[in-house]
Amino acid sequence: MEKKRKGEAEEIVRQLLADGEALYTSRINVAELYVGAELSNDPAAEYQAIRGYLAWVGILELDDRASRAFGSLRADLQKRGRLSGDMDMLIAAMALANGETVVTRNAAHFRDMPGVKVVGYGS
Repeated sequence: MEKKRKGEAEEIVRQLLADGEALYTSRINVAELYVGAELSNDPAAEYQAIRGYLAWVGILELDDRASRAFGSLRADLQKRGRLSGDMDMLIAAMALANGETVVTRNAAHFRDMPGVKVVGYGS
């Protein structure tokens, strides 16, 4: 199953690049990659792969616009009793602040977040 999801993600990336889209990740996702590296059987190889990935993808930061988007998003979700995980809300806020789409295998985590464009895979 993991191989199938990886293939789906790679196809989405290929299509986005073919369409001339710039690709970004968030600083939150980078932190999550580092956790995965530390938990892997070969952290050195994982860190090398992360460096290779970060050499060609842009990184969205948690700047003031994204922080404000997070505040608005979290408050809205909290009022509606629909809170999601803080990491997912931070990722969504960075995407919102920069007019980007979230590509994720966990699309359901972003379902209740107003205005967040999501492309899911691996369901």
